Amino acid sequence: MKRTGEKALSIISVVLNAISVGILILMLIGSKMIVNDPLLNTEIENSLAGSGFTEQEIVESVDFMGDFLIFISTIGWLFVVLGVISIVLAIVGAVKVNANPKVAGILFIIACVLSGIISLPGILLIIAGIMCFVRKPKIMTPIEARDENGYIIE
Repeated sequence: MKRTGEKALSIISVVLNAISVGILILMLIGSKMIVNDPLLNTEIENSLAGSGFTEQEIVESVDFMGDFLIFISTIGWLFVVLGVISIVLAIVGAVKVNANPKVAGILFIIACVLSGIISLPGILLIIAGIMCFVRKPKIMTPIEARDENGYIIE
């Protein structure tokens, strides 16, 4: 049975996941550059100095901002790893969909959970996974020649 729909949905989700992982990597690299930029830190210190904060509060605020960006960056890299695993599972599922649709459906659903169920690639993968489980192959009955009594003619 052809499973063109499942293959198309999985390929579209792989492309969308790859785009989102690429954008996330660029954002994480940009945030690392922001944390290491001394000009930005001095600009933030200067803007906080005019607002009535003490020197200690200003230093703590700048340190907190740097620590917060590092924390967000760490979580972002976790999402990058999950996205790459999701891409690999979706590709393997797309390759296996004709040979074993049940395994491909399980791979699509796992990839959906890893990429995010509410994201567009996740929705496409869950649809492909459900289609793998629901669609049944057509039963091909051979056409047999029969005579007027119902016996098979060979």
